Amino acid sequence: MIKGVLFDIDGVLIDSFDANLKFYQDLFVKAGFTPPTKEDFLPLFSKTMKDVIRILTKSDTEEEIQKIWEMGKNRVVPYPIHLLHSPKNLQDIIEILHKKYFLGLVTSRIKNGVYDIPQLHNLKQYFDVVVCYEDTENHKPHPEPLLFAAKQMNISPKNLIYIGDQENDIKAAQA
Repeated sequence: MIKGVLFDIDGVLIDSFDANLKFYQDLFVKAGFTPPTKEDFLPLFSKTMKDVIRILTKSDTEEEIQKIWEMGKNRVVPYPIHLLHSPKNLQDIIEILHKKYFLGLVTSRIKNGVYDIPQLHNLKQYFDVVVCYEDTENHKPHPEPLLFAAKQMNISPKNLIYIGDQENDIKAAQA
């Protein structure tokens, strides 16, 4: 019996492609790197910030990757929230689901990048658990973030549905 629903954020609850692209472009310029084009970023959309930095900078030093990641985490450049979009009836959908199920978020976003999103800030009272990049050692497609959410909710993984939009989400849910 389904007792809970877990959601990915990017591409599911929020259309964040343009905002994420602009954020990485500004971050890379600030860090002294060539900003990614839309074509560069498209195949990396579902990757963690650290992986995007590693791949696009082509840096081979973990220290440099960590430095740029910290710049992003600390919002050295502002995140362009005005470029975010959500489904028209998102709040209604979440409110209806919350009446019947426990709800949670499982995302590769960093913690300070979740409730900065105005569309999610208004919904935070409906989510029983929020699992972010910093909460687990392994990240999607590894199942650890989903299993961690299940444990936090005290619900067996077989009684949860996970809604994601990327291949990494599918692999994590099937594992």
